[in-house]
Parts: sequence; C-alpha cells; structure tokens
Amino acid sequence: MPRTTITSSIYTGSYSEMADGFSNMVHSVIASLKKEEYKTLQYLCTDLFNNICVDEDLRAALLALQTQTQTGDALLMELVFRIKRFDILKKVFATNRQQVEGILKMRSVVSDYRILMADVSEDLQGDDLQTLIFLLNNTLPKERLARATSFLDVVVELEKLDKVSSDNLDLLEKCLRDIHRMDLVKRIQAYKNRGQNVPCAVPKVQKSCKFTPVQCQSQPALMAEYIMNPEQRGLCVIIDCVGFDGEMLNQTFQCLGFTVIFHSLLGLKETQKVLEDLTRNRILQRVSCFICCIISRGTDNYLLATDSSSIGIRLEDLRQLFSPTQCPSLCGKPKLFFTQIYRTTQAPNTPSMDDEYLETDAQACRYSRGLRADARAVPVSADDLWSVCRAETKLLEGSGHWSVYLHALNTALLRGRERRMPLLDVMEVVKGNVFSHNQQNPENKYHTEFSQTLRKNLYL
Repeated sequence: MPRTTITSSIYTGSYSEMADGFSNMVHSVIASLKKEEYKTLQYLCTDLFNNICVDEDLRAALLALQTQTQTGDALLMELVFRIKRFDILKKVFATNRQQVEGILKMRSVVSDYRILMADVSEDLQGDDLQTLIFLLNNTLPKERLARATSFLDVVVELEKLDKVSSDNLDLLEKCLRDIHRMDLVKRIQAYKNRGQNVPCAVPKVQKSCKFTPVQCQSQPALMAEYIMNPEQRGLCVIIDCVGFDGEMLNQTFQCLGFTVIFHSLLGLKETQKVLEDLTRNRILQRVSCFICCIISRGTDNYLLATDSSSIGIRLEDLRQLFSPTQCPSLCGKPKLFFTQIYRTTQAPNTPSMDDEYLETDAQACRYSRGLRADARAVPVSADDLWSVCRAETKLLEGSGHWSVYLHALNTALLRGRERRMPLLDVMEVVKGNVFSHNQQNPENKYHTEFSQTLRKNLYL
C-alpha cells in the first residue's frame, strides 16, 4: 500500500511517541462519534484493512494498520473529513477543512466508490430508504433487510452477494430510478463516467448541492434557468376548501420565500372571484413565479369548492385563466398548479375523463372555453407545470386525515430547495412516494396526473 505523509507538527519525536499520539487521536475521534458515524467510518475503510478484522473493533484495526503501514494517521484524518466532522478536525488534528481539502486534492486514501456510497446514504433516508428496501425484497433475504437501518447497511448486504461493487452499480442505479431519486442517479452516472483513476473531489459543506466539482464537469450542459428575484421570488395562492393541509402548504411556501395568499373554506363563487381578481393584481408584474394550490372536493374534471350541487370550475379553465392571453403579467414566467381533488358523486352534466387515472408526463396542448369569453380557443401556454391528484372523499372521514400527495409535495419541495434540485426532479420524487403509498395501501390510492411545458430549469 502506498504510504501517504502528512506534514504537521503533530508527527514529530520517536516512533513510540508517534504511536502513543496516534492511539490517543483514535480514542478521541471514536469517542466523539455517533453510532451511525461509527458505522460509516467502518464502511469507508473496510477494504483497506486486508486481513485485519474491522467489524467489531475499528479502534484496534486502525492501530494495527498504523503499526503495519504507518498510514493510519492519513486515513483517520480523511475519515473524519469524509463524515464532515470538521469540529473533530480542529479539536484532534489542529487543522481545518480547507487544509485537509488541499491534502486530499493530492492524495485520497479512501476509494471514490466508498465515498460515493456514504454520500448517497446520507441523502437517502426515511420513506425513500424504506421504498428502496421494499424493491429489494426479491434480491436480499428478508431477515437481512429487516436489520437494515441505513442505505449503507443495504449496500453491505448487496456486496456480500456480489450484486454491487465499485464496477457494478447497475442494480443500485435501477432502484434509485424506480424510487425517482434522479439526483442520486446522476451522482452514480457521474462516478461511472469519470472512471476509477480520477482523484476524488472533496465533499462540500453546503447541503444545497451535493455534486462535487469533478462530478459537475461530467454532467451535460445545463438548460437555462428561470431567473428568481430573491426579493420577489413569487406569489402563491392557496385555496383550501376542505380544511386539511392548507396551513401546511402556507408554511412551506413561506419557507421557500414566496408571498402567500391563503383562503379557507370558500364556496364556488368566492373561489372563482378570488382567482379572477388575482389575474388583475399588480403584484403579478413584480414576481418571478406564480403558484396556485387548490384543495377541494370535486369530480374528475371539476372543482366544487364547498358546494355540492353546482357544475363547478373546470380544471382546464383554471389553467387558462392564468394564460398570457388573460393574464399578461405572467407571460414568460413559470406558473405551477398543484391540485388535490377528493372525488364526489359525479355532478350533473359533468363529463368524465376517458381514462380517469391515467398518469402522464406528456406536454399537453388542449383547447378550452375559459372563465371569460376571450379565453376561448386559447391553447395551453408555455411555462406551466400541472399536477393533479385525485383521491376518494371517504378519506376525509378518517380521524386526523392528511393528503399523502400534499405531504409528499411538502417534503420534496423543502428537500429540493436544500439540495438545489430542479423542480422536475422534485416532482419525480413526489410521484415515487405516492406510488410507494399506493403499493402499500391499495384500498386508499391516490391517482396523479402530471404535465408540464416549462422551457427552462426551475429551482424553488
């Protein structure tokens, strides 16, 4: 194994003093770790120990490695850096992130593959992790999956069966695609493209972008972005005609920097008036983006608000209401529509969808009669994203009900902002989470419809 040297005032004196000093450093590092961090360190350096057993005692393995090769100091410092415990770097090694970054640009002890797996594990938790475990039911024994509490636990089991390795990531890539974590798929693709011999770029502290500089260079040229004014990011109108989840969305879009107009339990005429008045609001001239969220009882194609006997507002008319023809202030700006419909008995003279539960990514282009006469024969405009979820009204009768779709949207939007994910990738995550729910709860399914005509990348 090549020897890596680190220039530091720590490493002076006799070999015995160095050994004692390294032992103290190992003890200090391990004593400062949480359980999952300890497991991550074990995973990161497992293939460096040859015949040394690391499963039970990482401290002993590190000390043995230092005795045999005198590279334990370099490895220990890198391990602490890889798990982003920069406080330990300062306390134990008397160094900082920037100095270690410089060292690792010249030489990294830990393999790029294990660094990648650890980074993916950090970002794959909660529902996404459980969905991935579910997909592997036919690949790994159930008793092994039952013990998995992290993505790394799953990877270790797959490695034992030779299903995953540094040059075989196809299974993981497929699973991540199936759960719609395209941000993680792109990382694996970047790793494949750059090859094993390229020095691994150091991780960034910022949580908003997990791609390393080398990885970013491997990506295809990015689309242009919609410009988001930091002081006037956008306007979000929320109309909650059911009484569930509206306040959650209110808080979500405020966190995303949007000005929010929130209405609760409006009737049909009130809802229509709010929307029509909004198209004439001067604030739309200043904002960068417009979002409309409606939670309502309804039918396949119509919103009923709090009413029960009226024909309702046609979904396509809602979309056309904010088209450039009727709302010039939004011309060229992204317009996002998120709608949760709880399906009631079909209203009189209300046509059904030909395929009421069809989920599509097609960029629809239909014609509609608008809420105003001048909206007739106006095609769906560019710069739209349209997401509709339908569920049965009976779900509202349950105690403490909340929409699986809206909660998936809420979580994905906030995580997407943290990771700086394009909105289309965020929506893939939403659809994946709804799909996972439907598989586990076939009696209470949510049916999503999705289309978009965005011409640029959008980051909320």
